[in-house]
Amino acid sequence: MLATGLIFFSFAFLDFLPPGPWDDVSFTKGVFGLTGLCLLYLSWFEFTFAEFGVVPTIKKWKQPQTTWAKVAGIGFIILALSWLSGNTPMREHLPEPSGIILMLIGLLVTYTGFYAFLITRGPLREEE
Repeated sequence: MLATGLIFFSFAFLDFLPPGPWDDVSFTKGVFGLTGLCLLYLSWFEFTFAEFGVVPTIKKWKQPQTTWAKVAGIGFIILALSWLSGNTPMREHLPEPSGIILMLIGLLVTYTGFYAFLITRGPLREEE
């Protein structure tokens, strides 16, 4: 699944794809890129949690009390990459919607980290 995801994701940056039934090469590149991202995520999930799934619930985390900060930090890094992909010369080399897709991923990762904090150390934790 990892190799297929990498191949599909790389198609988003190449110009040899056919226009497809919608007669638009950029849309075809986007479909392949998003499919590749989905496959990469599923591969990461299976590697990290040793099971096939989609939703990384907090109960699956080994140490949510300490891991939440790393997850939130990675979310902020992805948000910074989102800003860079739209506000620097790098945008000329990336697909047009890459900034908004990175922002969506970054926000989801950041919110997951903050939620883990709230239920392990914050006001939503269960009292023992």
